[in-house]
Amino acid sequence: MKTIKGKVLTSVSVACTAYLSLHSVNVAAHGFMDHPKARQSICEAQGGYWWPDDGSNIPNLACRAAFLESGYVQFVQEHEFASLIADYNNQAAVEAAVPNGTLCAAGSNEKRGMNLPHTDWQTTDIKPNANGDVAVRFRATTPHNPSFWKFYLTKPTYNPTTDLLNWTDLDLITEVGNINFVTDPDGKKFYEMTVNIPQDRSGRAVLYTRWQRNDVAGEGFYNCSDINIVSDTQPVNWYSAGYFIKQGQDANAGDTVWARIFDANGQEIVKQSLKITTTNAANWQTDLATTLNTNYATDVQVGVKDAAGNVNFDQNNLLSNEVYVADAAHTYNLTIQVKQPNTPPTVHKPDPIVMNELTETQLHVHAFDEHTMDLTYTWDVPSGLTYTGTGATITLKASDVAADTNYTINISVSDGELSSTTTADITVKDVVSALKPWSKSKTYVAGDKVSHKGVDYEAKWWNRGEEPGTTQVWKKI
Repeated sequence: MKTIKGKVLTSVSVACTAYLSLHSVNVAAHGFMDHPKARQSICEAQGGYWWPDDGSNIPNLACRAAFLESGYVQFVQEHEFASLIADYNNQAAVEAAVPNGTLCAAGSNEKRGMNLPHTDWQTTDIKPNANGDVAVRFRATTPHNPSFWKFYLTKPTYNPTTDLLNWTDLDLITEVGNINFVTDPDGKKFYEMTVNIPQDRSGRAVLYTRWQRNDVAGEGFYNCSDINIVSDTQPVNWYSAGYFIKQGQDANAGDTVWARIFDANGQEIVKQSLKITTTNAANWQTDLATTLNTNYATDVQVGVKDAAGNVNFDQNNLLSNEVYVADAAHTYNLTIQVKQPNTPPTVHKPDPIVMNELTETQLHVHAFDEHTMDLTYTWDVPSGLTYTGTGATITLKASDVAADTNYTINISVSDGELSSTTTADITVKDVVSALKPWSKSKTYVAGDKVSHKGVDYEAKWWNRGEEPGTTQVWKKI
């Protein structure tokens, strides 16, 4: 076998992700729909599922039925409603992995209780604006970029109280590409988006969410959120919840501003962030008010109320603007989250890889940074391995080995200022074939089988001197 001395040191800039074997989800991106809340998240928050075994302490009857069907795993793993689909851009492959009737459980048998039709699935009121847009929020317990989103709405003919959910019951209403996450004042990470609800829709429905990672394993997350589409327009009366901003309350580039509306029970009904940049630092108040007035038009209006009850934002006199809410019991809070000192990227060690000599496999490294999606990766690849590719995926190729050989790849991830490191453990297996080795001087006919450089081949037709692996005369066995 050939031996190559020394190392190859290269660097590429790639977006961050984690290598996962197709049979293991150890270091994975996780998350669930936070608004409108996914079924499993509502059940987990309400609790009561630890005791007794008959589920009688679970307050919601739909959650109780789900518990009796498949236990508590579906609640405690609220952020792991996932399926691994390598061919994730192929809708047929997605539907095969998450079959009809299993959509709310992401195809998982142990979470099948979430699929059950029931009259008592708790709904979240959503109030689209005049354009049909409604703000949604996905809780990222482990963020991942690059990724993309697909949002579906059940058709008017679908009845969540009697019907299992099938793909044919869904209409694709919104697609969102790769976006960055935000971190709220409590340290929780979210993806914030807007989906468009068809304007002829109202009443009960299911919003179906797919969050898909762009990586080798193809991990995607699937959530069912029961919603009530409220088509009412402006409320009759607006109630002041206080002034929009206070004297001296300002934000600088790098800060994040959070506007929040709470109901009488202290539950958030509006949670909107605005990242302050050098571009919007001078007029962030107007930008935030515009977003609130647009995305949450039936819950909140920011501005000055005239004699006719109309609320209009005054950008020339910012301190005069008040926050008006649809219920006198609702309260308002504005938090300026000051930019935190930079921290190194968080990097996860990939799962070990075992591969045969003279073969290829793909490797991902998962990392994320609180402040940027643009990370630079430096790969230190030892001799005996080579790689190709850029972006999130690299392809490793193993050389010929005389015996099973272990390699360690060193990886450094930088955000431009600070770096973190990890390693990837690779084992290359020496493949011993029972077939006779190929000979350049021998004549072969169709069906003859040989071994060459650790790979077995079968001849397609008569040949002599045609090296396996370099010609169409031979096919791999």
